[in-house]
Amino acid sequence: MTRKLLKRDERVASILAAAARAFGVGGFAATSMEDIAAEAGVTKLIIYRHFDSKQALYERVLDETRERLAEALRFRDRAPAPDMIGQLLAAARAEPAAFALLFRHAAREPQFASYVAGFRDRALAAALRGIPESVPDDLRRWTAALSFSVVVDGIVLWLDEGSPDRDAEVTDRLRSLTAAIVTAGSPPTT
Repeated sequence: MTRKLLKRDERVASILAAAARAFGVGGFAATSMEDIAAEAGVTKLIIYRHFDSKQALYERVLDETRERLAEALRFRDRAPAPDMIGQLLAAARAEPAAFALLFRHAAREPQFASYVAGFRDRALAAALRGIPESVPDDLRRWTAALSFSVVVDGIVLWLDEGSPDRDAEVTDRLRSLTAAIVTAGSPPTT
């Protein structure tokens, strides 16, 4: 078998993708550097040439995932728009293992929960801007947080179960669910 020599950036990207897949199976504690090396098709030595430790590698996967998602959503560039759910799903679809790792494992691992919290705070700030004034002040943050949770969990489940050719349909369903949450947060009309 002929080995292909990769440029440094390509090798790092390959290791990061493999690490996301390996960590995605059992999280940080249950994943060894041997698991990551096997997934990447390299030796542990190659991984250690690029990353000082397993924690440094895990943190880099989380950092790059958050950056990619924030870029896709352009939090600072605009108010919430109907296409944000589709953009989040498209970004998740591009790196499904990394997306699931961030929201499924890191969120539950105390030493890494801040990675998710930071992204979640930015997403909630954007979502709050889209919550109508009809939602009472004491329910606005809850409504935004519930909407965000439904979208993220829906995407994680869809990545596990669904087909990319139906992503637009799922985006519409998630959009409908978040609209129903906003309606539920609004006072009843009499």
